[in-house]
Amino acid sequence: MPLTTGIKELDGVLGGGFVEGTVCAIVGPPGSGSGVFARRFATVGDEESYYFTTNEGTDDVYSSLKRFGWSTDTTVVDIGDKYHDTVLMRRLEITKYRQEGLKVKDVHEYAEMTDRPFNFLTYLTHEIFGMKPPFRVIVDSLDFFIDTYGVEEVLSSLRTLRAYTNKNKSLMIVTLTKGVFDAKVQNSIDALMDTLIELERERVGKKFESNLIVSKVKNFPERSRIMQYSVGDNGIVLMD
Repeated sequence: MPLTTGIKELDGVLGGGFVEGTVCAIVGPPGSGSGVFARRFATVGDEESYYFTTNEGTDDVYSSLKRFGWSTDTTVVDIGDKYHDTVLMRRLEITKYRQEGLKVKDVHEYAEMTDRPFNFLTYLTHEIFGMKPPFRVIVDSLDFFIDTYGVEEVLSSLRTLRAYTNKNKSLMIVTLTKGVFDAKVQNSIDALMDTLIELERERVGKKFESNLIVSKVKNFPERSRIMQYSVGDNGIVLMD
Protein backbone atom coordinates (compact mmCIF):
# COMPACT_ATOMS: atom_id res chain seq x y z
CA MET A 1 0.00 0.00 0.00
CA PRO A 2 1.50 3.41 -0.97
CA LEU A 3 2.66 5.74 1.80
CA THR A 4 1.24 9.23 1.29
CA THR A 5 3.45 12.28 0.80
CA GLY A 6 0.77 14.58 2.21
CA ILE A 7 0.70 16.45 -1.12
CA LYS A 8 -2.21 15.34 -3.30
CA GLU A 9 -0.56 16.22 -6.62
CA LEU A 10 2.67 14.44 -5.74
CA ASP A 11 0.77 11.36 -4.56
CA GLY A 12 -0.88 11.30 -7.98
CA VAL A 13 2.48 11.34 -9.75
CA LEU A 14 3.88 8.59 -7.52
CA GLY A 15 0.93 6.25 -7.95
CA GLY A 16 -0.67 7.07 -4.60
CA GLY A 17 2.48 7.88 -2.65
CA PHE A 18 5.86 6.36 -1.83
CA VAL A 19 6.21 2.61 -2.36
CA GLU A 20 6.53 0.75 0.96
CA GLY A 21 10.18 0.20 1.87
CA THR A 22 11.36 3.30 0.01
CA VAL A 23 14.43 5.41 0.74
CA CYS A 24 14.05 8.84 -0.88
CA ALA A 25 16.43 11.77 -1.25
CA ILE A 26 15.30 15.38 -1.58
CA VAL A 27 18.11 17.34 -3.21
CA GLY A 28 18.00 21.10 -3.61
CA PRO A 29 20.02 24.31 -3.30
CA PRO A 30 19.76 26.58 -0.26
CA GLY A 31 16.40 28.36 -0.18
CA SER A 32 14.61 25.76 -2.31
CA GLY A 33 12.48 24.49 0.58
CA SER A 34 13.86 20.97 0.91
CA GLY A 35 13.37 21.14 4.68
CA VAL A 36 9.73 22.15 4.24
CA PHE A 37 9.08 19.16 1.99
CA ALA A 38 10.84 16.90 4.51
CA ARG A 39 8.63 18.18 7.33
CA ARG A 40 5.49 17.70 5.29
CA PHE A 41 6.47 14.11 4.57
CA ALA A 42 7.12 13.61 8.31
CA THR A 43 3.68 14.76 9.46
CA VAL A 44 1.35 12.48 7.50
CA GLY A 45 0.53 8.79 7.40
CA ASP A 46 -0.22 6.33 10.17
CA GLU A 47 3.40 5.29 10.78
CA GLU A 48 5.42 6.38 13.81
CA SER A 49 7.34 9.44 12.64
CA TYR A 50 10.85 10.58 13.60
CA TYR A 51 12.62 13.73 12.40
CA PHE A 52 16.41 13.95 12.84
CA THR A 53 17.55 17.53 12.37
CA THR A 54 21.17 18.64 12.06
CA ASN A 55 20.79 22.34 11.27
CA GLU A 56 17.80 23.55 13.28
CA GLY A 57 16.75 23.20 16.88
CA THR A 58 13.78 21.18 18.09
CA ASP A 59 11.76 24.32 18.86
CA ASP A 60 12.43 25.67 15.36
CA VAL A 61 11.13 22.49 13.74
CA TYR A 62 7.96 22.41 15.84
CA SER A 63 7.42 26.13 15.21
CA SER A 64 7.59 25.50 11.46
CA LEU A 65 5.07 22.65 11.71
CA LYS A 66 2.66 24.86 13.66
CA ARG A 67 3.06 27.67 11.14
CA PHE A 68 1.72 25.46 8.36
CA GLY A 69 -0.92 23.85 10.56
CA TRP A 70 0.72 20.42 10.29
CA SER A 71 0.74 17.70 12.93
CA THR A 72 3.33 18.00 15.71
CA ASP A 73 3.09 14.33 16.68
CA THR A 74 6.43 13.53 15.05
CA THR A 75 9.38 12.93 17.39
CA VAL A 76 12.15 15.47 16.73
CA VAL A 77 15.77 14.52 17.51
CA ASP A 78 18.26 17.40 17.47
CA ILE A 79 21.60 15.97 16.27
CA GLY A 80 23.15 19.45 16.31
CA ASP A 81 22.40 19.83 20.01
CA LYS A 82 23.91 16.42 20.77
CA TYR A 83 27.00 17.42 18.77
CA HIS A 84 27.31 20.55 20.89
CA ASP A 85 26.96 18.62 24.14
CA THR A 86 29.32 15.75 23.29
CA VAL A 87 31.99 17.39 21.15
CA LEU A 88 32.11 21.18 21.40
CA MET A 89 31.58 21.34 25.17
CA ARG A 90 34.44 18.88 25.69
CA ARG A 91 36.75 21.08 23.60
CA LEU A 92 35.68 24.15 25.57
CA GLU A 93 36.33 22.31 28.83
CA ILE A 94 39.89 21.43 27.76
CA THR A 95 40.50 25.05 26.71
CA LYS A 96 39.22 26.21 30.10
CA TYR A 97 41.64 23.92 31.94
CA ARG A 98 44.51 25.27 29.85
CA GLN A 99 43.54 28.85 30.70
CA GLU A 100 43.35 27.98 34.39
CA GLY A 101 46.98 26.91 34.33
CA LEU A 102 46.72 23.14 34.17
CA LYS A 103 49.96 21.67 32.87
CA VAL A 104 50.06 20.62 29.22
CA LYS A 105 50.84 17.04 30.29
CA ASP A 106 47.76 16.97 32.55
CA VAL A 107 45.56 18.47 29.83
CA HIS A 108 46.70 15.75 27.40
CA GLU A 109 46.02 13.04 29.99
CA TYR A 110 42.51 14.43 30.59
CA ALA A 111 41.89 14.60 26.84
CA GLU A 112 42.96 10.97 26.42
CA MET A 113 40.70 9.85 29.29
CA THR A 114 37.66 11.60 27.79
CA ASP A 115 38.55 10.91 24.16
CA ARG A 116 35.63 8.64 23.38
CA PRO A 117 34.22 10.28 20.25
CA PHE A 118 30.48 9.99 19.92
CA ASN A 119 29.67 8.48 16.51
CA PHE A 120 26.49 10.10 15.26
CA LEU A 121 26.15 7.70 12.34
CA THR A 122 26.20 4.75 14.75
CA TYR A 123 23.71 6.60 16.96
CA LEU A 124 21.38 7.26 14.01
CA THR A 125 21.53 3.62 12.87
CA HIS A 126 20.94 2.34 16.40
CA GLU A 127 17.93 4.63 16.87
CA ILE A 128 16.32 3.55 13.59
CA PHE A 129 16.93 -0.14 14.31
CA GLY A 130 15.11 0.36 17.61
CA MET A 131 11.94 1.73 15.98
CA LYS A 132 8.79 -0.31 15.77
CA PRO A 133 7.85 -0.79 12.10
CA PRO A 134 6.32 0.54 10.04
CA PHE A 135 8.12 3.82 10.67
CA ARG A 136 8.63 7.09 8.83
CA VAL A 137 12.10 8.59 9.31
CA ILE A 138 13.41 11.93 8.08
CA VAL A 139 17.13 12.85 8.18
CA ASP A 140 17.59 16.57 7.52
CA SER A 141 20.30 16.64 6.38
CA LEU A 142 23.02 14.27 5.14
CA ASP A 143 25.43 17.21 4.76
CA PHE A 144 26.43 17.04 8.43
CA PHE A 145 27.21 13.31 8.29
CA ILE A 146 29.23 13.54 5.07
CA ASP A 147 31.22 16.51 6.41
CA THR A 148 31.90 14.69 9.69
CA TYR A 149 32.54 11.10 8.56
CA GLY A 150 33.17 11.18 4.80
CA VAL A 151 31.09 9.80 1.97
CA GLU A 152 32.23 6.15 2.18
CA GLU A 153 31.14 5.74 5.80
CA VAL A 154 27.83 7.49 5.09
CA LEU A 155 27.18 5.28 2.06
CA SER A 156 27.87 2.18 4.14
CA SER A 157 25.35 3.29 6.77
CA LEU A 158 22.79 4.19 4.10
CA ARG A 159 23.05 0.72 2.56
CA THR A 160 22.35 -0.84 5.95
CA LEU A 161 19.45 1.50 6.68
CA ARG A 162 18.02 1.04 3.19
CA ALA A 163 17.93 -2.75 3.65
CA TYR A 164 16.28 -2.36 7.06
CA THR A 165 13.71 0.13 5.76
CA ASN A 166 12.87 -2.12 2.82
CA LYS A 167 12.53 -5.21 4.98
CA ASN A 168 10.12 -3.45 7.34
CA LYS A 169 8.04 -1.79 4.58
CA SER A 170 8.75 1.60 6.07
CA LEU A 171 9.90 4.98 4.72
CA MET A 172 13.17 6.88 5.07
CA ILE A 173 13.74 10.33 3.59
CA VAL A 174 17.03 12.22 3.56
CA THR A 175 17.83 15.74 2.38
CA LEU A 176 21.04 16.89 0.72
CA THR A 177 22.16 20.34 -0.35
CA LYS A 178 22.77 20.50 -4.08
CA GLY A 179 26.16 21.77 -5.26
CA VAL A 180 27.98 21.36 -1.93
CA PHE A 181 29.62 18.03 -2.81
CA ASP A 182 31.22 16.97 -6.08
CA ALA A 183 29.39 15.04 -8.78
CA LYS A 184 30.91 11.70 -7.75
CA VAL A 185 29.52 12.00 -4.21
CA GLN A 186 26.14 13.15 -5.48
CA ASN A 187 25.92 10.32 -8.02
CA SER A 188 26.87 7.70 -5.41
CA ILE A 189 24.05 8.83 -3.12
CA ASP A 190 21.56 9.13 -5.97
CA ALA A 191 22.32 5.56 -7.05
CA LEU A 192 21.36 4.24 -3.59
CA MET A 193 17.97 5.93 -3.58
CA ASP A 194 14.71 4.26 -4.55
CA THR A 195 13.14 7.67 -5.23
CA LEU A 196 14.93 10.91 -6.07
CA ILE A 197 13.25 14.31 -5.86
CA GLU A 198 15.24 17.31 -7.07
CA LEU A 199 14.33 20.92 -6.38
CA GLU A 200 15.37 23.78 -8.64
CA ARG A 201 15.09 27.49 -7.90
CA GLU A 202 15.86 30.06 -10.57
CA ARG A 203 15.47 33.82 -10.65
CA VAL A 204 13.32 35.00 -13.54
CA GLY A 205 13.19 38.79 -13.68
CA LYS A 206 12.13 39.98 -10.21
CA LYS A 207 10.69 36.62 -9.19
CA PHE A 208 11.87 33.11 -8.43
CA GLU A 209 10.62 30.11 -10.36
CA SER A 210 10.74 26.77 -8.54
CA ASN A 211 10.52 23.31 -10.09
CA LEU A 212 10.15 19.91 -8.47
CA ILE A 213 11.63 17.09 -10.51
CA VAL A 214 10.75 13.48 -9.77
CA SER A 215 13.83 12.15 -11.52
CA LYS A 216 13.83 8.58 -10.24
CA VAL A 217 11.24 6.10 -9.01
CA LYS A 218 12.61 2.58 -8.80
CA ASN A 219 10.84 0.19 -11.21
CA PHE A 220 8.55 3.00 -12.41
CA PRO A 221 10.50 5.20 -14.86
CA GLU A 222 7.22 6.46 -16.34
CA ARG A 223 6.54 8.35 -13.08
CA SER A 224 9.31 10.86 -13.73
CA ARG A 225 7.83 14.34 -13.87
CA ILE A 226 8.60 18.06 -13.67
CA MET A 227 6.18 20.28 -11.75
CA GLN A 228 6.28 23.90 -10.64
CA TYR A 229 5.85 24.52 -6.93
CA SER A 230 5.62 27.31 -4.39
CA VAL A 231 5.97 27.43 -0.62
CA GLY A 232 3.82 29.95 1.24
CA ASP A 233 1.80 30.38 4.40
CA ASN A 234 -0.57 27.62 3.27
CA GLY A 235 2.27 25.15 2.81
CA ILE A 236 3.37 23.52 -0.45
CA VAL A 237 1.47 24.08 -3.69
CA LEU A 238 2.31 21.97 -6.76
CA MET A 239 1.28 22.92 -10.29
CA ASP A 240 1.49 20.31 -13.04
